[in-house]
Formats: sequence, C-alpha cells, structure tokens
Amino acid sequence: MDQQESYGRTFVVIPALLASLAAGSSARAQTADRRPVLEIVLDNRAPSAARELAAARTRARFIFADAGVRAVFIKDRAPSLESGHTRIQLVVVSGAVADGLVRGDAQRLGFAIPLASRAYVHYDRIHALARAHKVQPGWFLGVVIAHEAGHILLPRTGHADAGMMAAALSPDPKSPPEFTREEARWLRDRLDSDTTLAAQQ
Repeated sequence: MDQQESYGRTFVVIPALLASLAAGSSARAQTADRRPVLEIVLDNRAPSAARELAAARTRARFIFADAGVRAVFIKDRAPSLESGHTRIQLVVVSGAVADGLVRGDAQRLGFAIPLASRAYVHYDRIHALARAHKVQPGWFLGVVIAHEAGHILLPRTGHADAGMMAAALSPDPKSPPEFTREEARWLRDRLDSDTTLAAQQ
C-alpha cells in the first residue's frame, strides 16, 4: 500500500469515527435527561393560528422546562416515546365553534377537562389580547397552552392569585407568568407517579 492510499483511507475513517462519537454523545445526553415527560398532542382547528404554532410550542416547552418537565409535542395517534409518559390533548379553536365551546365570560381564553386529558383554547381571544399588548400571538398562545395543561395535570389546585395558574393571564413579556416552585414540584410528582404506575402494570 502506498502512502497516498494510506492517507485516503485515513480521511475516510476519521469522519466516520467523528460521526460515531457524536451519535454516542447524543444518545447519552438523551438517556441522561431524567426529567418527567409530558406529551402534548396539539390539535389545531383554527386556520389563522397555523403560522403561530411554532412559537407557541417553543414557549410552552420553555415554561415546562423551567418547571423541570420536558414537554414534547407529538402527532395524534403517534406511539408514545416511552411507556408511562402522560399524554394530553390541546385543541385550538376559533370563530363560532370557539364561541360555542368557550362560553360565559368573554375574557375567558380556554378551559380544561382533566378527566378526558383534554383542553380547548380560544385562538381569536388569545390573538386579540396579544395584539392589544403588542405581543406575538404565538408567544401568548404558548402561555395559554401551558396554563390549560396545568389545569389538566393539577385539577385540584384551581386558579392561583398570580403566576402561570392565575385566573387572568398577562401577555406582558416583561413579566412572563411561570409556575411557582410548589406548582412545579406538584407537576413533577404527578408526572413521575404516572410513570411509576404505568411501569408497574
């Protein structure tokens, strides 16, 4: 084997080795993430909300990450990432359908049905409130999604005086709502207990 051929083989082996190391590192990083997982099926039935969903998912993931929870958005009927993960459904509605579902107070942005693991959010109201405060609608949609998910996971806590579970959410990015330490602990305990129960079955 001449020197040129040896160099050629070396240049082929090195990228393959680097790719293998990167894949192993990525797999170890995923395994090391011990946060409880919440799977969210986001069912968008509001055409005008389509372009805001990426921002909404990003915001909701950030809020849950701050509480020590890994929120993962998945497609309906997709297999669970791992046995025991809690899955909820968030339905975004607008127009007459939204008005019919989210009745009562005109300022109400959504509601949750904990026993069904499902919640509905009124996109038209979310959009209007966000625009009134000069906030990106997708950002605020993510906040409302996290709020309603909180009602599904913590049905007995109801509304709080302030923070993520407040009765009136603020779309002000200068003081974004977040889960309190106690609420975050309750969320993690709830999701961990779901995982434990599923693993025992």
